Amino acid sequence: MNTMISILGAGSMAEALICGWVKNGQLAPQNILVTNRSNDKRLKELSTTYGVKTTRNLDDLLAHGHMLLIACKPKDWQQALKPLQPILTQDIPLVSVMAGITTEALEDFFPDLNVPVIRTIPNTSAVVNASMTPMALGKWAHPDHISRVKGVFKLVGDTAEVSENTMDALTALTGTGPAYIYYLMEAMELAAVKIGVDQHLARHLVSQTLLGAGLRVQENDSSPAILYQQIMSPGGTTEAGFNILKEQKVQDIIISCIEKAAERSKELGALTNDRALALENTENDVQ
Repeated sequence: MNTMISILGAGSMAEALICGWVKNGQLAPQNILVTNRSNDKRLKELSTTYGVKTTRNLDDLLAHGHMLLIACKPKDWQQALKPLQPILTQDIPLVSVMAGITTEALEDFFPDLNVPVIRTIPNTSAVVNASMTPMALGKWAHPDHISRVKGVFKLVGDTAEVSENTMDALTALTGTGPAYIYYLMEAMELAAVKIGVDQHLARHLVSQTLLGAGLRVQENDSSPAILYQQIMSPGGTTEAGFNILKEQKVQDIIISCIEKAAERSKELGALTNDRALALENTENDVQ
């Protein structure tokens, strides 16, 4: 693949994508150019580990890429993109991986340009080419932009086109979802050790069990509820454990967890809008 990717931001999500792209092998490391606000050590680390190129020149960043990936913290995005306002063109799609920041907010930040914006929510499973990446399309994103962006995210997993108004919910579900799965796996591993299983063996057993369950859901028309009911027999071991899950209302807790994460995604968007308005008012006062 000859696509050139420029990345503004060098945190964990940017690294997960870089790792997945390089591991996939269809995107050469030298096709990826990365910058961040000020952490030279971090840029050197990414360059040494993955062979990607780095820069401190924003003109180079724009000239390099067929797309510009915005991977900074949501609270920092206006500050990060402000230097691009005079030099950005509408030829390069802006691809956001930031929680809470809408396509409309990014479009409005460049009022004199019809900037093609695509909001994405990949997850860190990109490292093993197994990310799930929902994508919401801005009003100026054309089919060639969409195809280009979808192509690079398919290198690290699967994609789905969704509406903007679902993105906060999907941030909570697929973006942060792996963290909740890891937490569950940790609990299963701790339980295994507690009942006498070697820790290394327990980790292997738990990870393969979760992998198998996920694959079965993907390849089966039955709902998860039907699948777990198939495992349970009256008075058996599965039912004995399941009764504890029901007594502790574990399913309700997980639902509340995801709902809270979705609320936080909306809050992050609102907070950044408030900061942008405060900055604009400050600049007007100075003028």
